[in-house]
Amino acid sequence: MIPADPLERAATAAEYVIGTLSVAEHDEVVQALPRDAGLQQDVYFWQDKLLAMTRMLAPVEPSPAVWSRIELSLNQAKAGGSAAPSQPWWEGLTFWRFGAAFASVLAVVFALQLTGKVEAPVPGTRYLAVLQSPDKQDAGWIVEASVGGKLRLIPLGTTTVAPQKALQFWTKAKDASAPTSLGLVPPDRVTEIDVANLPVLEREQLFELTLEPETGSPIGRPTGPILYLGRTVVASAR
Repeated sequence: MIPADPLERAATAAEYVIGTLSVAEHDEVVQALPRDAGLQQDVYFWQDKLLAMTRMLAPVEPSPAVWSRIELSLNQAKAGGSAAPSQPWWEGLTFWRFGAAFASVLAVVFALQLTGKVEAPVPGTRYLAVLQSPDKQDAGWIVEASVGGKLRLIPLGTTTVAPQKALQFWTKAKDASAPTSLGLVPPDRVTEIDVANLPVLEREQLFELTLEPETGSPIGRPTGPILYLGRTVVASAR
């Protein structure tokens, strides 16, 4: 059962966010979240606090080839192509080569967070977020968006979704009390959303994907487990 003591509840929420609960304890939290607003707030609090720990990582300078690979993937997505491979993501040498390169890109994203040398958002400012699984820290999706333009949710593989379930996309600004739904998304294709439909687009904005009923969350807030989440950094400013 979810602890009644506030400190124990907060500790449970923190362990849920970082993925150290047992399977049974994790399932209890998942079942309690839809009806426990206090637990939801604890989970949102620890998401904000623990994701900030990424600032502790040391910057790593990527090679030009890494950025070229990312730019190529984004350009293919803009042209209407799929960023997901035709075979299962875990098969083939291409995935493993890209995984090594993508680790360097992830380090660059964290390095951008560390610098703090970011100007106020202006039209054309480009944001990037790497969405990772909260337990294994596997990168699964990229969020790429520009002020006044489009947001693109790009899969790095195919996310397995059980029958009668769906992926729901959410965003939460730094000072927001709860996430805002951006709708259901396919597990294996690029999704485009007008940035004008977002409540806000800013640095350190949270994006996440949760597993929900096939028609989406019935309460306007996440009810299922968080599959991937991450925060934005400024990738470029025009």
